[in-house]
Amino acid sequence: MTENKNYRLYDSLEFFWKKKIWFIIIPLVLALLGYVGSMLIPKDGDYVGKSTIFTGSVKLEALTNPDNIMTKYGKHFTGKSEVFVPTRSYIKTETYGNNEEEVTKELNQFNDQLLDALMAQSNKIIEGTETYAVAQDIRVKNLEQTIPSYKAALENTTNLAEANNLSSLLLQAEQELTNGMATVQRVRNDILVFEQPELATSYVVKTKSYGLEATIAGLIFGILLTIFILSLWKYILEARGSKRA
Repeated sequence: MTENKNYRLYDSLEFFWKKKIWFIIIPLVLALLGYVGSMLIPKDGDYVGKSTIFTGSVKLEALTNPDNIMTKYGKHFTGKSEVFVPTRSYIKTETYGNNEEEVTKELNQFNDQLLDALMAQSNKIIEGTETYAVAQDIRVKNLEQTIPSYKAALENTTNLAEANNLSSLLLQAEQELTNGMATVQRVRNDILVFEQPELATSYVVKTKSYGLEATIAGLIFGILLTIFILSLWKYILEARGSKRA
């Protein structure tokens, strides 16, 4: 009895070797079933188009809200499509279809329309900022011309009340000049660092097939199942032999 226990692993290996054909049949069948099963999994399309658009400094809600973007610029998509905004500066798009050229055409159309809208808003912001900067420039120049006249009038007056009034006007003008120059500098810097929208990535590829993964999984499961079946088979044979004895 002890001797049988000591060679139980050897007996199992010997039994497995005699039934080795099952280590080929069962894994191959399950690998084939895994591959066929992966082909039956429904897909959104044979091709997927993906794009990422950098919005730059444009943060307008109407141009960065996924639902609004899809409603306004994605009506032409014929397959399953999705727009999502992972951060406020990037807009990602996915669209599916069975024809590579059609998917490419629809994705390019979407990218062009959205970029045109973003660029229009970007130009609008820059133009508005430039207009404000020009207005501030004019104001600064006017103050630069006014301050010397206040100083000259203050030097020539002997009236105390008039001198106090001129001093107050001069102080106010100098403060406004300082603030105006700082504002012009800040606005000019804003224009310099303003980021323009651009297309970061855009490509169309075949949708991923899980045939290889499913085949390997079926093969591994088949080997484990074969070991289990043969172990159970051997156990039943030994149990029957023991009862007959």
